Amino acid sequence: MARGLRRHSIRAALALALLVASITGASGAPDAATPTASPSATGSLATRPIERYRAALAALPPLKDMVFQYSESRSGPTRTLVELHRVYRRIDGAERNETIAVNGETVVPAIVRYSTRHDWPYDVRAFAVSADEYDLLPIGPKLVNGKRAYGISTVRTTAGDFSVTGVFLDETAWLPLRETFSVSGSGCTGTGSINFGRAGRTWLPTSTQVSCTVGSGGATFKESIAFSSFTFPPSLPPDIFGTAK
Repeated sequence: MARGLRRHSIRAALALALLVASITGASGAPDAATPTASPSATGSLATRPIERYRAALAALPPLKDMVFQYSESRSGPTRTLVELHRVYRRIDGAERNETIAVNGETVVPAIVRYSTRHDWPYDVRAFAVSADEYDLLPIGPKLVNGKRAYGISTVRTTAGDFSVTGVFLDETAWLPLRETFSVSGSGCTGTGSINFGRAGRTWLPTSTQVSCTVGSGGATFKESIAFSSFTFPPSLPPDIFGTAK
């Protein structure tokens, strides 16, 4: 799925959007809804849920050391690639990313990459909708993956090639179950979404996907990531991260 928590930098950090560019409602999805009034006329109706949402974001504890896996699928007109990764991430942002399988075949030894990113691009806080960049239009109650959610359409008012287009808040935790977005740049234009859920005391991504079209009427590429097996060890030994700075 590159740095910082602003929406205009998310598209640079969001690995799936970059990878797509590089290879140039009740059933689960929120029901479509068309606001019938202008943002200025209806924005106040969404104030209370948004206030709860921002308070819930602020109350989340910082990310800790964690280990998780993700399955990444990339497809285009002529090929499909599926990879399984294991990631060790330290509180200071150091990461060890192991490619452990490709298209169902185990990779031995695993392909290991090191990096350091203080802000994790899949952190729910990285997709926060700011009042100075968006107008808000209430959609109302929806179901997302069988859970009750309050939907809010978000309309970006500033220039940028990454825009959150919708936020669907869990009606108990008031944190996003799903956020939808649009992306452009690097020759690709498309849309996508990212899903979240509770993991212990925190709120973590469960899956994300994007579909991107190259040029006008060009080929469409798709990228999806499914996260799993989050664990939170008390600490991660330094030797896991090799020579990563």
